Amino acid sequence: MPTSIDALKQAVEFEQQALDQYIIAMDNAVHEKTKQTLKEYADDKQQKIDALSWMIMAEAGDVEKEEAAPQTGAEKLTAGKCPFSRGDLEKMGFDMSQSTMGKDHSES
Repeated sequence: MPTSIDALKQAVEFEQQALDQYIIAMDNAVHEKTKQTLKEYADDKQQKIDALSWMIMAEAGDVEKEEAAPQTGAEKLTAGKCPFSRGDLEKMGFDMSQSTMGKDHSES
């Protein structure tokens, strides 16, 4: 009984054969609309091949998880927090006066 990896590898082979045929048909097509449609099919087929390849690597345990780099500066800001100071915003042309911002938002 084949393993999932063997089955996925066989699926990639079939998808690659179909992709090759789409490319041959696209190269020999007479009508532009046919060529365009075959290109879309070929692009879709290539995406499927790529996805299947990732599944094979995941099943085989070949995908390594990357550790995220420590965040600093603006990256550390809480979600929704503006990275610009009041002065920065005023330099950009935003009116930060109390009349437009209201009393609650004018204190930073």
